[in-house]
Amino acid sequence: MNITAEQAARSYESESELMVGVASGLIALGILLVAMRLRCRLAVKGLGLDDIFIVFALACFIACGSSMIAMTFYGLGKHVWTLSPKTMVFYGRCFWLSILFYGIAIYAVKMAFLLQYYRIMSVTNMRWVYIGFMAVMTLWCVCQLFVVCLLCIPLEAAWDPSIEGKCIKHQTTMWYVNGILHIIFDFAIIVMPLPIVWKLNLPRSQKFLLSGIFGLGIFTVAIAILRLKWLTPEPDVSWWNVTPASWSLAEIVSGIACACLPTYKPLLVKLKTWIPRVRKGDSTDCIQDQVVTGDTDTTLVEMQDIFAGQPKVSENVPIYGTQTSISADMNMEAGSEFKKTKRGLSR
Repeated sequence: MNITAEQAARSYESESELMVGVASGLIALGILLVAMRLRCRLAVKGLGLDDIFIVFALACFIACGSSMIAMTFYGLGKHVWTLSPKTMVFYGRCFWLSILFYGIAIYAVKMAFLLQYYRIMSVTNMRWVYIGFMAVMTLWCVCQLFVVCLLCIPLEAAWDPSIEGKCIKHQTTMWYVNGILHIIFDFAIIVMPLPIVWKLNLPRSQKFLLSGIFGLGIFTVAIAILRLKWLTPEPDVSWWNVTPASWSLAEIVSGIACACLPTYKPLLVKLKTWIPRVRKGDSTDCIQDQVVTGDTDTTLVEMQDIFAGQPKVSENVPIYGTQTSISADMNMEAGSEFKKTKRGLSR
């Protein structure tokens, strides 16, 4: 390969160590987040299907990060003109694996969120919404897998230019469409539980706190938007790919973090024994110490079924990560009797 004087002067540059450090650090963070989640879940009630999906997401995330680390041995972080054709073949193979595991990991994180909502929100109509969205996510993931596995026919042509094959045209446009759809899906998942939260008969400060907990996924959306900037490959692909690869790993681990943070209540309970108690009436008081003794504490609230149009909903909504439940009293007659009794006592 003929190179210019400027390229020759830059041939010594390398960001491979940076890529290895970023990938290793984010993998370690993901393992820590999931381990803390599992510890809290086992200490309270046991594992659910959403926990299984978050573990699956972690496994795919580790595979994706490991593929990117392997890419550094075949030129990731170095300039493309310094690499041999044989090295680029191994680079392309690892790159394809990273794309495959990235898509599966993103799907598993979304499923963990939806299954978590399904567990928390026992409102029947909302559960059907979650089931429908899970079906859409699964169908979308299957379509992605087909596309990735059929990028070229034969598939080896996707990373080995010496093999003749037919490949999907306009792949960059396809990645942009895929990225935008992921952002739309993420935003929809974030806002799904908010209408129910704001129908709860809770202080406004607690509604804001719960909305903030459910809205943690906005960080993943922000990273996914930033990642769009680097979806158009440059000629010096092995050097350029360090940044989009790092953002891809950050997107996955941020999703894992946002899915895990709401389950850390047992840790917060223990922390409250080490720090001064918050002043009475503070919004953080909605995090109670129900799990210390393992007993079930029940709070009565009213929740309107905004989808069915009924005045009140009759459901038991378990607060995730604890043995606490929010019960919505939907018996209109019982509410009426309570009001009559209250008036009688006031007389």
